[in-house]
Amino acid sequence: MIRINLLEVESRLPAPPRVGRPTRAVLAGALAVAFAGTALRPVLSVRSESARLAQRLRTVDRELADLADVRSRREEAERRVADLSGRVALVEGLHAVRGAPARLLDELGRALPEDVRLTELRQHGGDVALTGRAAEMTAVSDLAARLESSGYFLPPVEIAESRREANAGAESVRFELRLRFSRSPF
Repeated sequence: MIRINLLEVESRLPAPPRVGRPTRAVLAGALAVAFAGTALRPVLSVRSESARLAQRLRTVDRELADLADVRSRREEAERRVADLSGRVALVEGLHAVRGAPARLLDELGRALPEDVRLTELRQHGGDVALTGRAAEMTAVSDLAARLESSGYFLPPVEIAESRREANAGAESVRFELRLRFSRSPF
């Protein structure tokens, strides 16, 4: 007969761990881990908030730099507008008080046909004498009619002299007109 000692085999196995109440060291370690996690959460939160705020500050600084550039361009544009407004006011003021010679030249420039050239302009008080050349006599008549209808000169604008001349192989009409201002600008 074969005999097996079962008791000795069982004694050779390690004893199972004891399940029971945790020791103070285990409780203290668990408490320390929980406390550290709770204590580190605000620190980590503050760090992430600090990083987010630092990024926001950099963004705001860039935006402020862009706005400073826009502001300087706006101020420059305002200075230009003020300068141009002053110039316009000056030109309008000069235009309002410009003298009779300028008005006379304006009216002559508007009335002058293309094929008429003025060679001399004499003015004495309200009387004006114009001398010039034209390709045809009709151009001289057109000039006289335009000056008369301008309202700036009293009718009649008289053609004091007109004669045909040969000049360098081409014929032209030499003329003299006499006119008087409708209101004395001088």
